[in-house]
Amino acid sequence: FFADGGFDDICYAVPITADKLPTAAALTRRLEAFHITLDHADQVTAILERPPAASKPWSVFVMVDCGYGRDGLDPEDPASVELVRRIGESPAVAKLAGLYTHGGHSYDVEGEDVVAQVRKTAQEEARITADFAEKLRKAGITVPVVGVGSTPTCSNPPLEGLPGINEMHPGNYIYYDTMQQELGSCNEDEIAVRVVMRVIGHYPKKNLLLVDMGWTGCSKQGESSNFGRIEGHPELKVEGLKQEAGLLRSRDDSPLDFSKYPLGTLLRLEPYHSCAHTKQHDRIHVLG
Repeated sequence: FFADGGFDDICYAVPITADKLPTAAALTRRLEAFHITLDHADQVTAILERPPAASKPWSVFVMVDCGYGRDGLDPEDPASVELVRRIGESPAVAKLAGLYTHGGHSYDVEGEDVVAQVRKTAQEEARITADFAEKLRKAGITVPVVGVGSTPTCSNPPLEGLPGINEMHPGNYIYYDTMQQELGSCNEDEIAVRVVMRVIGHYPKKNLLLVDMGWTGCSKQGESSNFGRIEGHPELKVEGLKQEAGLLRSRDDSPLDFSKYPLGTLLRLEPYHSCAHTKQHDRIHVLG
C-alpha cells in the first residue's frame, strides 16, 4: 500500500517471519530502502539463508525491549549481543540498520501529572536503548541508527533531551486523537482527523439519535470514553455502536432538542484512537 503510494523508505515494524520474506525481498529490490525488524535467532537464520538480491542485502533493525514488554531483545542478556553480531557476519546478505524500540507503556500512565509520567517513561525508553547501542559498539558492532518512539514520548520527551538517540518514529503523532489529549500529547485544536456521520433517526421516547456510523466506521476502541468527542456538540455523546449504526444521547441524560439535529445533519467525531478509526476506511479526505 505505502509502496504503491510513492513511499520509498519503509520499515516493517513488527518481527518478521519466514513466510513474509519473499514479499519483503521484492520490496527490498523495488524501493530505495526497505527495512525489516527482528528479535529472535530463528529470524536471523531465516534471513541469512534467503538473500533478497544479489546486489542488495537485507536492511535490519533489531527490536529492543525498553520496558514495554511486547517485543524486543532483552538488552541485559549477553545472548542479545551475539544475535546482533550474527547479522553483520554476512554483509552481502544482511546489514544492521540500527535499533528500534517502542515505548508503548507510555499509554498506561494515569492519575495526576500524566505529562511528567510520560517524560519519565521517555527518559527510560531512551536510556535503555542508547545503553544497549553503546554496549554493541564496545563489542565492535557498528550501530548507525538508535531509534525510539511512541506518540506520547515523542510529544513530551525528556526535558534534558535524548542523548544517544538519532531517530524518533511516532505513529499516531500525524493525527492525534482524544486519547492523546488525555495523555497531554496535544490539545483539541491539534487533533487532525474526524469521522463524519449523518443523523438518520430520531427516537424522542428513548432520547436517542441514530447515526450512520457503527463500529465498522470507527472501531470499538474507546468505548469507556464514548469513542471520542463529537466536535462542537459537548452536549452529545456516543452511547453505543452497532455494526452499521450508532446511538447518540445527551451527555447529562437531559432531554434532547431534536430540532437541533434534523435528519441528514452531519456530525463529526474526534476519535478516541485515530489509528483504529482510520483503519476502518480505505481513504481519507484532506481538507485545505
